[in-house]
Amino acid sequence: MKRAFVLLALLVNAQTFHILEKANSKTHQDITRSAILNAATKACEKVETFKKLVKTQGKMDETQIKACGNGTLKNFEAAIKIISRNNLMTDVKHPFSAKYHFDNEEFAEGKRLITTGIQNITQLVARGRFDNARQKLGEILHTLQDFYSHSNWIELGNTAPYTDLINPDKELNNLADRDRATCETNCANENCGAKFLPGITVLTSGYFGIKKPTGKCSHGGTLDFTTGIRRSWDGINKDHSDSSHGTKHNQAAEIAIEASVQLLENIQEKLKKTGENNFLRLMGLHPEVPSDEWTTNSIPFTDFKDRYPEATADISVQV
Repeated sequence: MKRAFVLLALLVNAQTFHILEKANSKTHQDITRSAILNAATKACEKVETFKKLVKTQGKMDETQIKACGNGTLKNFEAAIKIISRNNLMTDVKHPFSAKYHFDNEEFAEGKRLITTGIQNITQLVARGRFDNARQKLGEILHTLQDFYSHSNWIELGNTAPYTDLINPDKELNNLADRDRATCETNCANENCGAKFLPGITVLTSGYFGIKKPTGKCSHGGTLDFTTGIRRSWDGINKDHSDSSHGTKHNQAAEIAIEASVQLLENIQEKLKKTGENNFLRLMGLHPEVPSDEWTTNSIPFTDFKDRYPEATADISVQV
């Protein structure tokens, strides 16, 4: 059956920021592209030939890319797609591993993936393995972005990224204890997993899978059985605008973009020790052609079957 690109909104209950286009929602691809464009533009502003050009916010053209890193728009787009594709593939490779998505209150474990990932990227670039570095970058961007959708960071009133997540020298604090109840257990309308207990001021995230400790919040979605039998599929995720906490989706997505930019700038600073312009090269702003195992601009939706039970063969995920 011929696969169709998804160009309109489709409702798919998922365990991550949406990967299919959906009205009034941002996908992992949207978040990643915005962050790379932002960070790359900032990096190029330090190049004299780039400074003189007229810029358009959220966009870089062939002339600007040539002035910045002597690269091409084709190479820059290839790098963005490779990073985005490996971001998405985290759902295929690690569909039920909580730490890759900051589920089940695995905050320390999720942070460790990010900080060790940053270290790995620096080492890979130092050895000239830029393609491998882009793959790792996509993976840790996925985990970082999921923090803002899967935890209650937004509901706690925060309006900026949690910078300690990318700093190995900082301890995470104000975390909910494993035996601390965070969501209601007796709800008349059967959506306990989505209702925070009054007065909750500690950091928590939704549980995803088969079961959860009593009193904890659910992630939500059609694959999340922690919501209980004969109850709603509701949880605290803000993966898209139709989630039970979807009114906060756009705020979570915007902060995820800002956090992704901060991670890229963190990597840029570390790469200064590995060689001149290595960050620009990592972003694809370089004559070298980025490559990975994928040669198309889409991924069969059926590859995501473990996380998306509605996945069918006639749909492809556009990168």
